[in-house]
Amino acid sequence: MSMYFQDLEYLSEGLDGRSFNPVALLFDQLLRPNADLGKDQGSCLKWHHNENRAVKYLVLGSGPPGGSWHNMQGSQLTLSLNNWLELPGCDFQDWLRAHRSSTVRKPCSLVTNGVTSEGYSYDRATTSHIAEYYKDFVNNTNIASNFWNDAMVMSVKRLHQSDCANCHCRESNIHRQGCWEIRGVRGTLPEMPEPFVVRAYNVVLATGNCIPKVLGIPGENLPFVYHKMDVIDRYLGDVSEPALSMDPCLVVGAGLSAADCVLALRNKSVPVIHAVRRNANDPKIIYNQLPGVVYPEYYKVGQMIKGDVTTAYGKDALYTAYTKTALVEIHKDKECILKKADGTLFKQKVSNVFVLIGAMPDLSFLHGISGLGSNPVENIDSKENPVHINPFSYEAVNEPGLFAVGPLIGDNFVRFGIGGALGIANHLMREDE
Repeated sequence: MSMYFQDLEYLSEGLDGRSFNPVALLFDQLLRPNADLGKDQGSCLKWHHNENRAVKYLVLGSGPPGGSWHNMQGSQLTLSLNNWLELPGCDFQDWLRAHRSSTVRKPCSLVTNGVTSEGYSYDRATTSHIAEYYKDFVNNTNIASNFWNDAMVMSVKRLHQSDCANCHCRESNIHRQGCWEIRGVRGTLPEMPEPFVVRAYNVVLATGNCIPKVLGIPGENLPFVYHKMDVIDRYLGDVSEPALSMDPCLVVGAGLSAADCVLALRNKSVPVIHAVRRNANDPKIIYNQLPGVVYPEYYKVGQMIKGDVTTAYGKDALYTAYTKTALVEIHKDKECILKKADGTLFKQKVSNVFVLIGAMPDLSFLHGISGLGSNPVENIDSKENPVHINPFSYEAVNEPGLFAVGPLIGDNFVRFGIGGALGIANHLMREDE
């Protein structure tokens, strides 16, 4: 029986895992049983293409299929294991065997060695491989015509039925609220981008997070302060003086990007000051959640924060962690003011500052739409205030016909985002019965 027409609420009852969304957990458990144990047991699902049950769709993306994977450092390892990133009907290991040597890795100073263990799937791919795999998936499954690449969405707004002169909204009992109008431009420079207008009954938001979060402190806009990880290789390439003689770089944050930054700087012997607002043993720090056998580089950063990593000469003189410490001010002369948990302030001279404390989505293209979050008066934040959805249809509670998947609803792993697609398709199919 097709999952399109199943009662997903009933089937997902009682499931527990790394997602707060029950349909995502259901689909993940069927597609890759016991994935969190590292097991690769094969899928419980069979795939059949039925043109009569196809959902008509159009994907608008600012780049090629694969999205932000194409903007990441090419030889950086993914957080997800290989089989977590696999798309239905296209075995990633088979693709990798055929393309590993032909896929060009972008330069990157981060660790590149995967980890494997007999009987378990602990291998991790590079981001460049995943980007090419997703692009090939679109081309090889004959769905490329459904993708508009290099499309910039400028406006998404709801049209009332009185405005839908050329639509079928007037004839539809299901979509009484009217359709959506999406405006934007397509194309890349030097050619002039062409405007487009699309109308649809339903819109799915899958933008991810792209705006770096800021501390909101004095001096944060100074030119030596960075908020994106993608500048690190360019910065290291421009380092001309002996790294050991530099003032340290200050890294603020305890997430994966902050860890990547610390590792990249240390690999080039650049001295690092690492400011973390939590206690080193706080279980909410992601380094304390990841097993060392699978994530040796992130586990090492966690040990560095705790002071448990030494060199052949003793303590690592080029790395200092300040836990339960916040950056409160940055001066033009590159002097930073930090505050300890007891309120004590101290100064630190630095060469550069990397504030890597997460990102937020850009939903500025939504016109006339507000209150999408669990807290309707606050901005959408994947951790603190995700889009408030029906957990089985993925439809926004306050906006019928508007759906959200991925980081917008707190699902930061690709493996759980696919379950969102099932929830939406199931809802649309059952609604049209």
